[in-house]
Amino acid sequence: MNEIKIEKMDHQGRGIGYINGKVTFIKNALPGEIVLCKIKKETKKYNIAEVIEHKKKLESRVEPFCPYFSICGGCDLEHLTYLETLNYKKEKVENILNKEKIEFSNLEVVENSNPKNYRNKLSLKIENNKIGFYEESSHTLIGIEECPLAKESINTCLKELKNLTIKNGSVTIRSNYNDEILLILKTKQEVNFKREAFQKSKLVGVVLNDKTIYRENFFYERMNGYLFKVSYDAFFQVNPYITTKMFQLVRENIQKSEIVLDLYSGVGTLGIIASTNANKVYSVEIVRNAILDNVENKKLNKRENIFPILGDAYKTIPKIKETFDTIIIDPPRSGLAKSSCEFMLESNAKKIIYISCNPLTLARDLKKLMTIYKIKKFYILDMFSYTHHVECVCVMTRR
Repeated sequence: MNEIKIEKMDHQGRGIGYINGKVTFIKNALPGEIVLCKIKKETKKYNIAEVIEHKKKLESRVEPFCPYFSICGGCDLEHLTYLETLNYKKEKVENILNKEKIEFSNLEVVENSNPKNYRNKLSLKIENNKIGFYEESSHTLIGIEECPLAKESINTCLKELKNLTIKNGSVTIRSNYNDEILLILKTKQEVNFKREAFQKSKLVGVVLNDKTIYRENFFYERMNGYLFKVSYDAFFQVNPYITTKMFQLVRENIQKSEIVLDLYSGVGTLGIIASTNANKVYSVEIVRNAILDNVENKKLNKRENIFPILGDAYKTIPKIKETFDTIIIDPPRSGLAKSSCEFMLESNAKKIIYISCNPLTLARDLKKLMTIYKIKKFYILDMFSYTHHVECVCVMTRR
């Protein structure tokens, strides 16, 4: 056992202290607290430890609302007030940008109007009939009865999942605006699905190992007055409350008569929002089901000025004979590839709207883009409340 004082927090929401001069990361520990801890993992450069006892607690500390907080590898910030989680995220992004020497004036924080029961998607593992999440930094499964961050409709379905008696595999539960449920199962064993096992869930479809075994493999999501078809394997933002605000920000930053390129377009949500102001929108996506949804969503919302394109963005774009005024990018957590940044710099676009769920790769990419562009607006969106994750929207214009 070691007694240490917590000096600060890292980018993953863990407390940082020192044991014999070696940096030690500890979940559920706040700056200024003194904890008795046990080392779980030791490397040459750092330790990962767990709290055994709080010898000194901050008065501002709050009691976590999730019973699995201290062991689950999901939430990181439930021991803070909601306002303090926002302050932590703003300071985190500021530190990351400053480290890369990126010039910015003001970071606007967009709060989540519903910081609990907001998630419309939950992905869980199943091991030995137990359903849950992995313990932090391990492959030890923590069985859960519910997740306080997930929508109530998802938690209802989670309770009924036990009726399928799946021994090993994984499950993803997706829910839409109408609390309808799309269930995605993966397992090597035979599944005897019966609809009556889900009496309380509004099931619209079940997909087993990428094959539809009940009704549909998609549902419809309604947001900002638009209707979106979302296939079981297509990306859609997990927080509908913050996503509506993101859509508003995108629309506000698109001017009339602009020609817009929407990269990593998914089911076409951002392109449809942009099309309300833009002259034309070209939506490029490599996932087949997502682009098929994109085509359907164009029809559903009667947007004739959108042109969905299936293919690898940087092989496809040269075939588009247009000069783009604005480029919208919402890449994966890994950020932009080298070729992607090069394209952005050579595109002659007047404006870039960069949406990112990883401020580290965002800062890396901004550093390259700022040779030609400058930051006009920067928003921090609390898409993932009570976790260390941050969604950012950065609007850049040519210098």
